[in-house]
Amino acid sequence: MPEPRERLVVTFFEHPCLAIRSADGSIYVAIRDLCDAVGLQLAAQLRRLKRDSELQTGVLQARVATAGGVQEQDFLLLEMVPWWLSSVSRARASVVVAERLKYLRLFALKTVYDAFAQAATLPQGPSRAIEDLADLGRLDDAMTMVAERQRQIEESQDKARSAWRTLDSRVRALEAQVGGTLSAQQSGYLYHLVHAWADARTQHEAALEVGEARRACFATLKARYRVAKYDQIPATMYADAVDYVRREYTRLTGATLDLPEQSSLDLG
Repeated sequence: MPEPRERLVVTFFEHPCLAIRSADGSIYVAIRDLCDAVGLQLAAQLRRLKRDSELQTGVLQARVATAGGVQEQDFLLLEMVPWWLSSVSRARASVVVAERLKYLRLFALKTVYDAFAQAATLPQGPSRAIEDLADLGRLDDAMTMVAERQRQIEESQDKARSAWRTLDSRVRALEAQVGGTLSAQQSGYLYHLVHAWADARTQHEAALEVGEARRACFATLKARYRVAKYDQIPATMYADAVDYVRREYTRLTGATLDLPEQSSLDLG
């Protein structure tokens, strides 16, 4: 079972999601957190992903630190996240998330078609713009061209990622100097605290599902500090946020949230 070489809590649909970098540099996102963000059942989605011959190649199990200790979790390759999300059911999602998923699906369909149309020198947009059906014969060549272009894009993206990491490190250093937002270690520790609080809520509120509890706890935290994403909480309010979550946990359970802030929980 591999252990990631880098970990960081990021935000999808205003919900914190754990992202990791594997040994080969690829980025994966926790499927559990993505399901929580969209309102999906984790077990059902894991079965669905593993039934799909293409998507299952992007599923990775890795050992990561959690509030309950080091555990195995399932992650999905970042490149496959938009395609998977574009095909999931929107029935249990909030109105805002459902609208985004609808747009994501339409965007994915249009983007794929336009890519083939452009490669085949066919008009992009509605197919009614194609005047001669015989022109459709160019699509086979277009498939080969698009595949080759994708290979070249991936090579250039590797170079871009390296440049981005350098720039991101400089930006984070500047943010730290001026107070900025939470560091990777701070957001990671707070992520674990909120999960412990949410788990406690599910034990005391029988009708509350784990995903609902996590979304509710993160929503409460964001509302308290008036931010759209929890990792936008000012660094100057970090200690207050930690104390707040601990107080809410104690108020709910009567016990102290014994989760030391130590390197094993750092996600940076």
